[in-house]
Amino acid sequence: MCLKERIEVIIIFFEIKEVNYLLEAMVRISNINLQQTSEDFKLNVLQVLSECCHYEHAIFWEVIDDELTNQPVCFNVEAYTVENYLNVYKFYDPLHPMNMQNQPDIQLMQQNEVISRKNKRYYIESFLQYHDFIDEMVMYLTIQHKPSAAIGFLRKKGEKPFTEQDRQKLLVVKRLIENSYLLHQYVQPAQSLQITQREKELLRYLCKGFKNAEIASILYVSENTVKKHLQNLYRKFQVTSRTQLVLKYADNFRI
Repeated sequence: MCLKERIEVIIIFFEIKEVNYLLEAMVRISNINLQQTSEDFKLNVLQVLSECCHYEHAIFWEVIDDELTNQPVCFNVEAYTVENYLNVYKFYDPLHPMNMQNQPDIQLMQQNEVISRKNKRYYIESFLQYHDFIDEMVMYLTIQHKPSAAIGFLRKKGEKPFTEQDRQKLLVVKRLIENSYLLHQYVQPAQSLQITQREKELLRYLCKGFKNAEIASILYVSENTVKKHLQNLYRKFQVTSRTQLVLKYADNFRI
């Protein structure tokens, strides 16, 4: 969605007060500090969405191979809630990456029909309501047509469920957040660059365009082992895709 289209959506769907809030969000996201740490960047994005869009409970996840990473950045969501979700309920979540294939990037839980009504009801009653939430919504950030991050939004008891207007709000700012997220990952200095010899070998073949199965065959390891090495490298280089990893590795080591 280009800037002109975003402004047209703002004018059509929102009152003047909401228009001003969304324009402020667009400006703040466009000017967000790309040099800060990954955690601070994500927290700043969530804070902008809270102050400008009134989303008071949110979680910023990274997504690797259609799986949520175990250390998200939370905004007014307790750590034990996230732990309970990851350990027990994530695959019952209709908005989990595994259940979102071929679905729009912005989804309201009540509109999602991917999983059965029985499983959705179980998820709502056993997890959301247990933690005093009533509804959820998700926005996936995509890079090269693959989800690289997800921002989950929650509503507490006493608050109104998410509506189509909420989806339209996120539609306005989504591309700006995606662009800022991608730029932040590229300019952020890689941390913990203690690369093992095996990881160096894997990176060498990765830079040559080899697939996981081909690398596994060459290194005499399983494909799952290659995937685990890749996930470790993603964390070390603070990236979420093979392309980003190759670019950042080349930039840091001048290959």
